[in-house]
Amino acid sequence: MTLPGDSRKGEIVVGRDGTELIDLRDAEVVRARRPLLIAHRGGAVGLDAPENSLAAIRRAAEHGYDMVELDVVCPKDGEPVLFHDRTGNLLTNCGIDASVADLTAPELCTIRYRASDQHVPTLAQALALCRRLELGVMLDIKAEDEWPRIRPFADRIGVLLDRHALTRATLSLSHLPLVQEALDGRALFPIREDDLRRVGRDQAMRLHGRFWFGIPEALPYALVPKLQINGALVIPAINTSRYPPHAHAALAREDIGRLLAIGVDGLQIDSVYRDFLSGG
Repeated sequence: MTLPGDSRKGEIVVGRDGTELIDLRDAEVVRARRPLLIAHRGGAVGLDAPENSLAAIRRAAEHGYDMVELDVVCPKDGEPVLFHDRTGNLLTNCGIDASVADLTAPELCTIRYRASDQHVPTLAQALALCRRLELGVMLDIKAEDEWPRIRPFADRIGVLLDRHALTRATLSLSHLPLVQEALDGRALFPIREDDLRRVGRDQAMRLHGRFWFGIPEALPYALVPKLQINGALVIPAINTSRYPPHAHAALAREDIGRLLAIGVDGLQIDSVYRDFLSGG
């Protein structure tokens, strides 16, 4: 099956403002680029750039992000597409009374987000654009362990990462063994809880290819330098959903300040907080 964005077509990859694609497996490169900024929900979201749209990815590059988080779901034909809702309900965002699982990728690509000219994109389209814009990716793969199609779905994601040369610039949030097997060598994975406990007991660990991810209040601040010495990246999430609406901006600013002071490697942030990283 061939879909738009499924082939590089010999295009020349051009970075934005001289910024190169991040190499997450090179500690010196990551250290020099700290903090890496990862745009939550598929990019710099706005009225004209819905979450997980190609427009949001383009805006993320324009706004100086290093990476984008992409929510990946499986449609009827198994070709990965981007959509945030884990249930795949298209009604709220697109006005279509259907589920992603009921439609094929080509059918989904014809559906537009409400009040927007943006269509639901395939992962292939998104990765092609990210590679062209020199953006790394954080993949939130919406799949359950008992789901029978999980391995071929994950294998397809791995093929696309290979095709678009993003295997050194990809984080996967999935803890599922079948996903991690399929993406082994193609993505970095979350640190395991037992490894975190061992680090807390000052046991030497080899954590290259792993990263800590979570909300700021769950981060063991005293372990940040130990995690990094053992090879893990530390990437907290600064998302509006974690704060009370009346005080979200002030609380997010405080969290960002504390996290930068202890030297975290990156932040996954909602676009409303982007200016806090440039003195805004």
